[in-house]
Parts: sequence; structure tokens; C-alpha cells
Amino acid sequence: MKKISLSLICAGLVTFANADLVSVSAGAGYEQQKIDGYVKNGNVINYFNNSSAQNDGNQNTGDLGFDDKNNPYIWVKLIHPVPILPNIKLQYTKYNTTGHSKWVAGGVKIFGDVNIPSGLTDVSSKMNINSYDLTLFYEFKPVIADIEAGFGVDVWKGNTKIDGDNANIVNGNIVKTGGSTHINENWTVPLPYLYANIETMKLFGFSILGNIKWAKAGDNHHYDYLAGIKYKFDKIPLFLKMGYRYKEAYGVDGDNKTKLQYKGYFAEIGAKF
Repeated sequence: MKKISLSLICAGLVTFANADLVSVSAGAGYEQQKIDGYVKNGNVINYFNNSSAQNDGNQNTGDLGFDDKNNPYIWVKLIHPVPILPNIKLQYTKYNTTGHSKWVAGGVKIFGDVNIPSGLTDVSSKMNINSYDLTLFYEFKPVIADIEAGFGVDVWKGNTKIDGDNANIVNGNIVKTGGSTHINENWTVPLPYLYANIETMKLFGFSILGNIKWAKAGDNHHYDYLAGIKYKFDKIPLFLKMGYRYKEAYGVDGDNKTKLQYKGYFAEIGAKF
């Protein structure tokens, strides 16, 4: 009996010694960012990417003409064995876009509390966002999947530039009124969320993954959904991911409402140690 007990203890020590107590993983990728949404105040609305709104002859309907872009992201994740303390994931994502527009309506605040005071024509615009995303989570490992659950905050540090000639619409035609408007504003918006991630067990090196970041407070909300497939190499600590991501932020500031959406496919390469 003593020999059996000693054998079990030794086996347990060997298992403990070989366990993945601390793991560090990291990845870098590129994603499509098809931009959509609007800023609205009463009956005045400016779309982010709706070219038909530039030419409808409506004084109160405009478009910033932002282009769809492809931008990079990187992340790093630390998982440790301390039960009380959460694990950590950090991610940086760039959301940069430029646009040109025939007509932008005045009287609204674009995302980040940037005011557009009057109607503009021959508009050049730029919106650059650096996303700094911190997630704190706990890991659970049932037999068929690896599950993470926690919370985090995605801090957007942005800059918006809008340059155009002051104008009105008269009888459906754009008429310049003289002078120009130059907007160059820095802003910061925190987007808190609840977090959940699931990755199925591997089959021939492949696994399916899904990721949700979700928050809602009153009329404001933040949704970030990701789904994809992952391939893990056998001999080396590398993996590949491909999938689709949808992100939406909606905010209400008095009568001003903003909905900003990004969506598209992504491809990523990473490693786990």
C-alpha cells in the first residue's frame, strides 16, 4: 500500500511539473474594415459611407464618404496558474480611413464629440483611431472546448479632420457661401464590455472559435463579434486563423446619436509558448 501511495504521489508530481503553468501567446493580423453608420441630430443626418446621400439635394442629409480600408492588429495573452487573479490579453488595432464628399450637412457632432457647425462641400475628411484593448478573464477547460470569460475595456484614441467649403443647398443645388471650415480634433472614447471566448478541441489540427464582447447601458451599446477557424501546427508553436469580425458602437449625447460599424474578414498568424 505504501509503495502504491508513493507511486501515485510521484506520478502526481510528474504531472504537475509537466503542466502548462504559464503560457504566453501572441498574434498579428490584417482585417477588412468596411465602415458604415451615421451621426444624427433631429432630422439632420450624416452617413459615414453612403454616396447617394451626397446627391439627393436634401439640405439635412449628407455623407462623409469614408472609404473601406484594410488595417493591422496585434495582440498578446498571458495565462497563469494563480486562481484568484484573472488572465490578461492586450490588443492594439488600427482603424484609419479617409474620405471625399460633395456634401456634408451641418448641425451634428461626429463620433468623439467633434462638432460640424455648418453645411460643407468639396469635403476631405480623415478619421484615425488607435484601439487599446485590455481584457481580464478566467479560463475553463471542459473536455470539448477551451472557454474564457471576463470583462474589459477598449479605449479608442482618435483624431478627426474635416476640411471643406461652407455652402448651402438652394433648390437642390449646392451653393458656396464663402469661407471654409477646418476641423482637427483629438478625442478619447472608452468602450467597456463583458467578454466570452470559446475554442473547440482540435481535429486534425483545426478548431473553431467564437468571441463576443458586449455591453449595453441605456441607449448606448458596444458589440464586437468574431467567428473563425484556427489551424495549429504539430511540430512548431505556430497557428493560423481566418474568420469574420463585426464591431458596432452606438452612443447618445443629448439629441445627437452616433452609430459606427466596422465589419470584414481577417487573417492572422500567431504563436503560443
